[in-house]
Formats: sequence, C-alpha cells, structure tokens
Amino acid sequence: MSSDTAAGKTPSKRKYLLLTGFIIIVVAGWSGAWAYGRTVLADQLDLQFGRFSEQGTEVTCNDLTIGGYPWRYEIRCDDLKSLDLSGSESAVGGLTAVALVYNPWHVILEAATPAAVSLPLAGVSGELTWETARASARYSTEALGKVDVVVTRPDLRVQNLAAEARVLSEKAEFHLRPSPETTDAVDGFFSIDGLMVDQLPSLTNPVDARLHLQVLNGAPLLSGADLRSLVLANGGELPVRLVLAEVALGASRFGGRGDLTVNGAGALSGTLTLTLVQPDDMLNSIRPLFPPDSNEFSIVESLLSSLQPTGTDHHGDPAIEIPLLIDNGLMRMGFVTLGRIPPLFPAGS
Repeated sequence: MSSDTAAGKTPSKRKYLLLTGFIIIVVAGWSGAWAYGRTVLADQLDLQFGRFSEQGTEVTCNDLTIGGYPWRYEIRCDDLKSLDLSGSESAVGGLTAVALVYNPWHVILEAATPAAVSLPLAGVSGELTWETARASARYSTEALGKVDVVVTRPDLRVQNLAAEARVLSEKAEFHLRPSPETTDAVDGFFSIDGLMVDQLPSLTNPVDARLHLQVLNGAPLLSGADLRSLVLANGGELPVRLVLAEVALGASRFGGRGDLTVNGAGALSGTLTLTLVQPDDMLNSIRPLFPPDSNEFSIVESLLSSLQPTGTDHHGDPAIEIPLLIDNGLMRMGFVTLGRIPPLFPAGS
C-alpha cells in the first residue's frame, strides 16, 4: 500500500471518529436534559399532591411512573383516588398525560374507565363508564390557553337511598378557550349527543343539547381565579352572555339566548329570549310521559297551540319567541313565576 493511500484514509477515519464523538455528546446531553426534566416533573407532582393535602384532600396514585424517553414525557397513574375531610371520595381507573419534550405546553390526557364518586353527607354515589375519554390542554407561562374534552359513549349511574338513575349518550364534549373576538372574554362550549334517560323509557327520541357561554372579563378564570373573586373584582357584577342554549328533540328545538350578570351572592339576573321551533313535534315526543287524558298535558298543548312564530332561531327557522326575566335567580314569564335558579356559588365562599 502506498503512503498516499494511507494518508488519504487517515483523515476519513478522523472525521468518522469526530462524528461518532459528536453523536455521543448530543445523545448524552439530550439524555441528561430529559432526566433533569423528569426530576423537575416528579418534584412538581409531589408539590401538587402536598398542596392538595394541605387543603384537606388526600390524593393517592397507585404505580405512578414517568417515562416516554427520548421524545416525550408520559405520566401514568393507575387507580387515582381522592378523599376529603367530609368523607367524599372519588376515583378514576387510570390517567395518562403525555407532552412532547420540545412542546411541553401542549398536554394530551386519557382517562381509563371507570370513574366513581361517593358523597356520604348527601347520600349520593355514582359511577361513570365510557368508551374513550380524552382531553387536550394548551398552556402558556401564565394561564390555560385552550381545553378540549371529548368522551364517547358515556354511561352514568347515580343512586341515593330513594332512587337510582342511568343516563347515557353517544358523545359529550367540552371546550374552553379565550374568545377570538372579544378581548379578555372566555368562551365555554358544552354539547351532548343522543342523550337517553332510563327512567324515561317512553321518550323514544334521544335528546341533543348545546350550550355556548361567554364570560366577559373572564380571562382570569384561565389563570385559576375562582368565580366569586372574579365577580368581586368586576365591582360585584360579572357580565355573562348566553350565546346559545338549545335542546333538540326530534324535529323540534327549544333554545335561549341573552345577556346575564352574576352578582356577589352568586345569583343570576337578566333577560333571555326563549325560542321554540316546531312545538307540535315536541308535544308528540313528550306525550307518552303524561298519563292518558292528563290535564297538565292539555294545558301545555293549549298554550303552545295558541302561540304563533314571531321570530327565528339561530338556524333561521320560524320560532315562537318568549321573553324570560331573571331577577336575582327568580324566573318570571310575564306575571307567572317559574321558580328560582340556585346561586352559582355560596355567598361568602
């Protein structure tokens, strides 16, 4: 072998060794950074569990693990339970949270069925099962940015000493995010499709429900502020816009929209416009719920039959419009008092 050939191979070998050394350094550095992040994450979990304990709630997690190396952090917790000073208990079969190392501000969560809760002081217990339960949460350094929760085929069973109820549906969703149109406002969305209640077997059509609320000046809620503190920070009156509330039963729809305020005692006030589309279809759907020749059903039927569409709903369909006045939680429709909405939080809490 000539000296020129040997000299040509030596630089190539040196480049290979340098590249190998560089890769080793990068891998070692990444592994060290991942391990450090894992330690920080574990410390934060211990800190949060400690805060719960200081507030009187013991949270336990069987077989807590943090894995996902090298590209993500994956927290797994089997049999998550909580117990507070009142004796109330809750449990979830398991919880998994995943975040990419290079994007820790976006967390994906998945819950394992079932979830159970027991409230001995109220004499109520319940169990919720599902097919899938997933959530996505985006954070900034100061607050939540966006939350999306989707549960497919939820099945809820609730019981007390006197009765037992079962509620199931095809899908339930919840979304929370800063309003894209109104500064410092927060939009909340809730929907449930194919809702059925076992205790109402005669109601053959499933129910679909939609709710869209906008809390004006509600941005602090995404930073962890409680509702009462936010009300007080807004001078004792927090504006809330009911963008849409709708229940669909067959071809009929019953909805509402309007502006409300929440005062320092947690009571709602304001005026809503209720809308009713195709009342005849709703009457046919709910008729089996009443006894034959029911006087109550006849009154409802006569009332709705006497009304004519005076406006449109958000779909643009002709709708009967009915004003609803709410005064410190007390609901009135004309001169008729319908009942009271409970406070959203206890006064002084």
